Amino acid sequence: MQVPEEEYFNYIIPGVILYHLGLLLPVAGVKDIPKTTVNDLHSTTSLKTKAAYYLIDIGFISSFASAFAPAFLIFFLHLLSQLKFIGCFYLYTSNTSKKIVLYIVFGSLVLDALAAAMFHDLLLWGLFFLFIFCIKNKVSLTKRYSALLLVMFSLLVLQSVKYQFRNVAWSGSSLSTLDRTELFFGMVKESLLSPGALFDSKANVTTITRLNQGWIISRVMTFVPNVEPFAEGETIEGAFSAALLPRFISENKAMAGGRVMMERFTGIILQEGTSMNISLIGEAYGNYGKERGMLFMFFIGLVYSFMLRYIFLKCRENPTLLLWIPFLFLQVIKAETDLTTTLNYLTKAAITMFIVFYGFRKVLKLEL
Repeated sequence: MQVPEEEYFNYIIPGVILYHLGLLLPVAGVKDIPKTTVNDLHSTTSLKTKAAYYLIDIGFISSFASAFAPAFLIFFLHLLSQLKFIGCFYLYTSNTSKKIVLYIVFGSLVLDALAAAMFHDLLLWGLFFLFIFCIKNKVSLTKRYSALLLVMFSLLVLQSVKYQFRNVAWSGSSLSTLDRTELFFGMVKESLLSPGALFDSKANVTTITRLNQGWIISRVMTFVPNVEPFAEGETIEGAFSAALLPRFISENKAMAGGRVMMERFTGIILQEGTSMNISLIGEAYGNYGKERGMLFMFFIGLVYSFMLRYIFLKCRENPTLLLWIPFLFLQVIKAETDLTTTLNYLTKAAITMFIVFYGFRKVLKLEL
């Protein structure tokens, strides 16, 4: 910890509470809408199975095309590639008996993760599917907590083998996907057969450090304003500007990603291939300091909540919009992401979603 614990928690705890309050207030008046929407999901998605298959097809085609596309299209194709998961949510909540498509989509996700030795998308979309599963099957709170414990244990196992697997997979470029799959599950089996190693404190130091966002935030708190002055809203204004204005209009718009933020607000220069960021609450401190940083967390919580409120209200007209929340908020849920990355993704995802809905209605004559 770069600052005293008392100083750190006197900022973090109120900041997180205010962020949570901001998230809760606007949706408080419409909190019953998602509950009634869930009851209508089955009948609605059952009428849209054809559209679901189109979403899955577009997702796979976009994944394939992104390998050959020009740079300016890659992010758009990346967003379109996520549609295969939304299509799966449609099928899973419908009355279709052809669930094998779900296995194909998520099986390909597992293979992609093993081929690249990157598990980020697998974890996120796997968790989203778990949420949809709990919603559809009205899973009890006890079983939800049990599933959460199982997920946490699975993450611990993954962390125990991930770095070793990457070292082998990335250095052995000749390894086929099948070889990597066998290697990975062999490592997992070995880890499970030695459960004591999973909880060894020395072995877990690297894992705990990597997962602990607190040391980065505390680094911001000691670096700003002692070395770097408070940004006074510069990166916040830049984030909103970057989200609303395309680059050909605003050539100097803020760049998304943690490399710039880490160097400016912590003094740490990230090596190539290292992914770290100062987080939303870290950026709030870097711009405004303690008290105003807390108020900003409340404000940005309100912004996200008003977006959710709008979606919930629209769900009364089209219940399947509930299934698109993961598509829109994929970056918002991450603990480490800065505001520019979050708003940039959210805006582009919303535009892509509008294009997809419009295209399905006008070209395919299908309602999503």
